[in-house]
Amino acid sequence: MNELFVQTADEVGYDFIEFAKTNHYGIEITCFALPWTLDRDWNTYLHSYKKALKSFRNEVAIHGVFMDMITSSRDSKIVRATRERILHNIDIAEQLRAKMVAFCSCFNPCIATGSPGYADGYKQRQIKFWTEILQLIANSNLTLVFENLWEPKPELVRDVLDGINSENFKALLDTGHANIFSKVPIEQWVEVLADHLAYIHLNDNNGDFDNNLAPGEGNITWDRFFDALKSYGLKPRICLEVEAYGNRSKLENTKRAIKYLKKMTFYPF
Repeated sequence: MNELFVQTADEVGYDFIEFAKTNHYGIEITCFALPWTLDRDWNTYLHSYKKALKSFRNEVAIHGVFMDMITSSRDSKIVRATRERILHNIDIAEQLRAKMVAFCSCFNPCIATGSPGYADGYKQRQIKFWTEILQLIANSNLTLVFENLWEPKPELVRDVLDGINSENFKALLDTGHANIFSKVPIEQWVEVLADHLAYIHLNDNNGDFDNNLAPGEGNITWDRFFDALKSYGLKPRICLEVEAYGNRSKLENTKRAIKYLKKMTFYPF
């Protein structure tokens, strides 16, 4: 198992593939999460990635669709459109022999604030949606990982995972999302999701914008986060989801993130 993943930019990430190959890291591909890729030249990207990954022996993950995707919608047409996108991602992932596909939860706290019954209905619809998806891919070796987005508390994610109760449907903890949209300490997110936690999008911020900084460059208390992983005996796959900023490329900032983890001797180093 590759414990550390690096995340590509939106194009074919040849530089990331070479970096991951050299350092024995996994890789997460992002371009198939974008609607303009899926609506236009997704097959060209797929062909390019097949060719680029031909000699890649490490694990591959796919970042799935998230823009305007509402898996818990009460509108059947919205659900059908979302299902179509998700199944397309799953087909691409299987063609690339990926291990995991990440999908966002899309809980809407604005609706929840004004509608007391929203959270329970949301969870029921999520459980129904993903149970049906898992039935459709019953013969697949893929693991789908469910990513927190706007949830104010981790129990909303855990309850969906408890309701589905599948080894092929696990939790993805995005540290940046938790830091912005939740007042619950990051170590408590680890505690609540512990039994389900399989994958982490590791990034930092200052609690205001989801700008995907390298760990150590925002205000997340990383020693508490990594202590929590250790105390619960957790060794999930960790993907460095950092962006280009400070006149540095996405890959340069990814390398800065790795340097920080090594310096602090944080998992998986």
